[in-house]
Amino acid sequence: MKCYVPLMTLLVCSILALTSGCRMAAPIHAWAPPQLGSAVGKQVALSGVQGPRELAGPLQRQLLSQVPKDPGRQLTMVSLEEMVAYESCDPAGSDSKIKLVSALDENPNDLAVASVARHQGIDYVLRGEVIQKRHASQQNQADPGTLNVSWRLTGLEAEYPGGGNPIILDVKSARELYPDLAYVSDLNEVLTQAMVRETFRLITPSVDRYQVALEIPYLLPGSAKIRRGNRAAREGRWGEAEKLWSDVRERHPTQLAALHNLALAAAAGQDFSRAKKLARKAMRYNPSQLHKKTLVWIELKQRAYHQAFALPDPPEGWFLTDASSEPVSTEVVSAGWVGG
Repeated sequence: MKCYVPLMTLLVCSILALTSGCRMAAPIHAWAPPQLGSAVGKQVALSGVQGPRELAGPLQRQLLSQVPKDPGRQLTMVSLEEMVAYESCDPAGSDSKIKLVSALDENPNDLAVASVARHQGIDYVLRGEVIQKRHASQQNQADPGTLNVSWRLTGLEAEYPGGGNPIILDVKSARELYPDLAYVSDLNEVLTQAMVRETFRLITPSVDRYQVALEIPYLLPGSAKIRRGNRAAREGRWGEAEKLWSDVRERHPTQLAALHNLALAAAAGQDFSRAKKLARKAMRYNPSQLHKKTLVWIELKQRAYHQAFALPDPPEGWFLTDASSEPVSTEVVSAGWVGG
């Protein structure tokens, strides 16, 4: 008697592999919360950048001239000199202004700065120090080396968090983070511009670029159109991709690749509640590793979005992450628990 079980098993596995498809990476942008504390809509005093004048001076000037003004990131930043000038003209100013002015040429007195800042209604004090400027080897004098700045954010009210954070950049890493700086020929300017942008990430929401995995189906109805959508998403045309996947989803409801990819399209449009609903549905039908990872990733980005803009919890709540923005036990996801 011949046994056909191994052959049948191989056939079934081959069909499942073909219909479930492979994966393709596509770029997606998502908001990230401030790294130290949110100064959006608040007043920040820049108490100075300590270090060599040829480094600290340009950095301080650029920070003051490039304060974010776009909705969701806007803030007010004043310099130490502006605070001193205002305090000197204010007859109600405290005696701390004398200590503050006398320290302008050296390190400002932190207590005096905080006292004057509170008097002027400042919410945060930001202070920087150039810790290290490592020069490149003598063989390449044009390379400015590495710029290392330590930042300290101090909240002047109990509800305003603060903290410290170092930022280390060289020209290569600066241009990888900000490709437009490849067109800036002055390498010291490249470091300064990148440092300014990275510094504002400490106190305002920022946008990060990620690579997400799209499903690529084969053999099932609508697969060709899904792959067209995948190519559009890979080129950053998420709106076009969403239309293609939506059409497949309407015509072929069993096409899970379209459902999964639509969840990512919703996340690309910052509609995280809808994205999570679609991802949960895809995982309910097929709790694959890809679907599990996508669901967790979407909720992590949703939580970061809410933290970035101080939004309340979404109506549907959190399913897979805790308050620390970390995934809950993987057993919950692996068990396929996705709610309604």
